[in-house]
Amino acid sequence: MKHTKLIMLFCMGALLIGGKSFGQANPFINVLPSNSGVVTVGGTIDIEVTIGNSGPISTIPQAKLRPIIQIPTSVTFLPNAQQTGLPAGWTILSNTGSQLRVCNSTDPIPVNTSRTIILKAQGVTATPPQTFAGNINFGNGTTCAAGPSVAGDLITDNSATSTIQVVAPVTLNLNVFIEGYWDGASAMFPVLANQGLSNPLTHCDSIIVELHEANAPFGSLFSKVSLLHTNGTASMTLSPSVTPGNYYIVIKHRNGVETWSAAPVSLPATTTYNFSTAATQAYGNNQIQMAPGIFALYTGDINQDNVVDGLDYNDWETDNNNFGSGYLAADINGDGVVDGLDFIYWELNSNNFVGVAMP
Repeated sequence: MKHTKLIMLFCMGALLIGGKSFGQANPFINVLPSNSGVVTVGGTIDIEVTIGNSGPISTIPQAKLRPIIQIPTSVTFLPNAQQTGLPAGWTILSNTGSQLRVCNSTDPIPVNTSRTIILKAQGVTATPPQTFAGNINFGNGTTCAAGPSVAGDLITDNSATSTIQVVAPVTLNLNVFIEGYWDGASAMFPVLANQGLSNPLTHCDSIIVELHEANAPFGSLFSKVSLLHTNGTASMTLSPSVTPGNYYIVIKHRNGVETWSAAPVSLPATTTYNFSTAATQAYGNNQIQMAPGIFALYTGDINQDNVVDGLDYNDWETDNNNFGSGYLAADINGDGVVDGLDFIYWELNSNNFVGVAMP
């Protein structure tokens, strides 16, 4: 009878060991790219790698994991000096550009814990979505050299895949005129040159272009300074963070009234927007006609509080009394000096209660 019991206990122990319930540590890996896996040529993307231990019993020793991330040639890992997203105790073993290997050199991983590694890659060549992979390899537990797996490892979660897509940079082309800078014919003055800067005569001024959410709360998702030319054109390359969708285009200028597109614009399907062809191109028809078929942003909001009022007058008056000249927002007509010619624009728009119109 005693022998029978011993045999039964031995068999149960063997089953437990075979079922990986003793001395077990099970490493797993997941990979997830930022921005839904989309990056522009020349843009950067984060690849989030999660390494964990689902146990159920043992800690994974330090220097025991050597996960490797393999990406397609359409992207390349940034140099090691720019890979600043490793947890404490982890090191980069190798980085070929398309393949990067790390190790938990001095970081043991207890049961039911994980580590997050952020790796940075750059878009190289525009391609459709491509698969990339992360795989767990094992170290020797001392120097991160290759070694055997850990007891209890379930190989089914030793690898993970996701996709990455590299797209050509999207350029947004705009047509915008500014009321105070209109030359009376068909273009705007070279304001930057008039105000003492060494810009070519084809340069008018800088504007800020923002993309806002199509729905409440209409928050800003992208902002970039762009050069506005005297012919009313401006172009900028959109960030890879701008994913396909609908956005309000918002124009800001240092003495202009903030102006929104009439409705959300589909990007990147639309790459051109012309504010100047009609007042209705702006939200609330909030533009002024300068010539037949040419409309412009209102000017006079010197202090940029979204309305033309007495507070703007105060700023104009101060610069006017001081014979202000140069790169000044109170120089509403862009001739290089602050004087009564600027006051005319402020007075007209203040009397008409001009201010921002937005959803």
